[in-house]
Amino acid sequence: MQITVYGATGTFGRRLVTHLRERGHSVVAAHRGIGVDTYAGEGVTEAAEGSDVLVDCANYMTNNRHKALDFFSRSSRSIALAAAENPGAAMVCLSIAFRPEVAQSKLLGYYQAKDLQERVYRRLVPADQLLMFRSTQWFELVESMTFTAGPVAFVPKMRVQALAADEAARMMAEAIDAGERGTIEVAGPDVSDFPTIAGRIAEADAGTSVTAGSRPKRVPKIVPIPIPGPMSANGLIPDSPRLSAVTVDDWVRSR
Repeated sequence: MQITVYGATGTFGRRLVTHLRERGHSVVAAHRGIGVDTYAGEGVTEAAEGSDVLVDCANYMTNNRHKALDFFSRSSRSIALAAAENPGAAMVCLSIAFRPEVAQSKLLGYYQAKDLQERVYRRLVPADQLLMFRSTQWFELVESMTFTAGPVAFVPKMRVQALAADEAARMMAEAIDAGERGTIEVAGPDVSDFPTIAGRIAEADAGTSVTAGSRPKRVPKIVPIPIPGPMSANGLIPDSPRLSAVTVDDWVRSR
């Protein structure tokens, strides 16, 4: 199959491109570097020409509710319209596993925007052509949301069932190969929280520095930052996800 991946250079997109090519697919890696801007709608339709599957991995990380809603509404609409120009092509959207109360919280603009993105695709793409692929948070996100100040690391206390981004990409590639439609949720093997995962990453990094013969790296003190609302409870835990077998310890060893 020919598959167009929008957002092909991002954390998830570049991994998905690798998995799809390993499976023998022809992949159009669409991103701004080659003139494809899903937000502006530039090059989106052209990148979809001749493809059997279009995949939306485009992302914009922001805590600003207005900016998040603006990006995902415009980006998803431009890709959905490109799908309409390719009758019969399947549409796959990378989304996040979250419960309704998360999107309803006024404090969580990013999740409101992802909820809007899903609604755009469900409205514009026929159900028999659409796969909504909802992943839990990735281990990689914990690193990006850890703020270190000297010997202390501040980490938001989000309750999650995280998995490796590469595992999520592998599971999406399998679903695309199988021609699945509807909604799929994927997650890691364990329910935990960001501070616990950050601690395992810090311990592994310290151990690696010793093994390499350098000066032992001090493990920072992990300080959880309370998060109000459903993200500190089960708002990000899916009910019956497909599970990756890769634990956080497996992941830190393979980095």
